[in-house]
Amino acid sequence: METNRITAVPAGKAGEVTTFYSYDSAPVRSLALAHAGRLLAGRAHAKTPVLMIDWDLEAPGLHHYFSRADEGPDASGLLELFESCRDQLHGNTSNDDAEALAARVLDTLDWDDFIVRVDDTCPLYLMRAGRFDDSYGERVDRLDWDALFCACPALFRTFAARVARRFAHVLIDCRSGRSAAASVCTALLPDKIVGVFTPDARSLDGLQGVVGRALDYRCSHEDEQRPLLVYPLPCPVDGTGEGRLRWRFGDAPRSQSGYQVRLEQMLAECYGLSSVMLDSYLDEVQLPQAAVSGMVPAGGRAQAGEHDRLGPQRAVEALLEWLEPGHFPWRPLPEVRLVQAVESLRERAADPQAPSLVRELARLAQLYLGQQSELEAARRIEQHVIALEQGLHAMEEGKRGHGSPRRPGEPSPDALDDKLSRLQELIDSRSPREARALADSLRSTILRPSVAHPLRRRGAAMIKQVYLQEGDKDALLAFTLDEVSSLEGALIQAAEGRPLVTG
Repeated sequence: METNRITAVPAGKAGEVTTFYSYDSAPVRSLALAHAGRLLAGRAHAKTPVLMIDWDLEAPGLHHYFSRADEGPDASGLLELFESCRDQLHGNTSNDDAEALAARVLDTLDWDDFIVRVDDTCPLYLMRAGRFDDSYGERVDRLDWDALFCACPALFRTFAARVARRFAHVLIDCRSGRSAAASVCTALLPDKIVGVFTPDARSLDGLQGVVGRALDYRCSHEDEQRPLLVYPLPCPVDGTGEGRLRWRFGDAPRSQSGYQVRLEQMLAECYGLSSVMLDSYLDEVQLPQAAVSGMVPAGGRAQAGEHDRLGPQRAVEALLEWLEPGHFPWRPLPEVRLVQAVESLRERAADPQAPSLVRELARLAQLYLGQQSELEAARRIEQHVIALEQGLHAMEEGKRGHGSPRRPGEPSPDALDDKLSRLQELIDSRSPREARALADSLRSTILRPSVAHPLRRRGAAMIKQVYLQEGDKDALLAFTLDEVSSLEGALIQAAEGRPLVTG
């Protein structure tokens, strides 16, 4: 039976194009994309296929992760597709506008010539980088992306729209670094960008530059003014908790800032917001490179520990909770899951055969989400906390130097870090009673001004998560107000030059 051809009809609703980009660490990026493709195509509700495109023509490798896509060098792919487009555009003398010209060029293609199905158990497809014959390298060098864009500015945008008509998700494996091909993949094609980065200083700088240029291009060109969601994906090398925390939150004694602050500033500037918080998102979405090295290709057998909190499958699954439905990464995970649950209820309630209780629950759930005044008040408090934390952190760096001496009875940073790690384990293992008890016991300790900024911020976020998961809004509000009071007091003391006290 022929399984390589695309049998699905165009979807009633267009799919989405997501580019996986990294300034470095191409293998990590490609493996994360392969795993995401497998997870999306393997879901029970997947009604249209998932397409992966290897756009890293200079270092192609996505086909290696799928045995059916690596059966020989003769299959055509992305290179041959755009070679065909180039040949048709060469010497074009038609009076068609860019949109009509792009449509005419792409309509001549038989898409099945460039796409192969890589898994018979789920609708997962791949467009290889190209046909790997003796002329491949020379042909890659001759393909001029800038010239293609100048010949038909609508070509890449129309290409993205065409593949999105037949695939629920189109995942693009973009080449690393900065180049014309990378600009095509990040500025012209996607609805979303997954930005993979490592502790190398160049990695985050490169990601910020590419994201900034992509959003600037979208805003400054009338034909390209489409939304673009950005999902950072940190890939720490150091598997220890201390190393990950130092990279994420920084090292104040050494005047080193963490990546979380940089990401929050980048996203706030890109989307015109006063501030954003990525605590909940970055608590879940991390892909350690040590774990990725043992990551099985799509369709392979799962390894022991694959569902560990810091394992590859767990990390990609967590990323998809935000990415697939299109939630902003600064939306807390409990709120993301609540919205998804309400959407599921609404879909069931639309069924005329649904029980009346389902319809009533859907109505009440939507009413709860509509309480914008309460949610907005909570967000204003959070923004005030952020501003206070930033001010106190700056004063701590300027006045405390290597830290003030610890007072008798005050827990050491290591002991407090151990307790927070234990609290995270209880949250992950769904042990609400034990997590609540430990969170309550840490409330006063974590708010002491002498606690280092990264630990204080991390601990406060986890305690709030416990209260959110229990639905205890009173405890959450009380703790948030205590946090504001504590930070305001510490900020006043620091401004007056008085030593920070433990209280």
